Amino acid sequence: MATGRRVAVKLAPAGTTAAPAVRDPEVDPAFHRAILKVAIELKKPSARSYDEVVDATVRAMRLDGAAFRRYLGENGARNMGLLLAAARAGGP
Repeated sequence: MATGRRVAVKLAPAGTTAAPAVRDPEVDPAFHRAILKVAIELKKPSARSYDEVVDATVRAMRLDGAAFRRYLGENGARNMGLLLAAARAGGP
């Protein structure tokens, strides 16, 4: 059944494609998972220190420790401060 509404659809010109997501080729995708793992570990009531959690995560995930720590310190981990703040905050 027609409802009388018209929908305008804007199409891209023929022969063009959507721009692919830009990724830094030197960033290991596992680093993103490792950041999440660090945040989850820090959220636990019995959490160890930040450095101990990072070291354990690097060992468990077999990451390049120097590259991961460099990534944490650079702008690639923009939200690490937020993750740490959330992990250290109380509540669910």
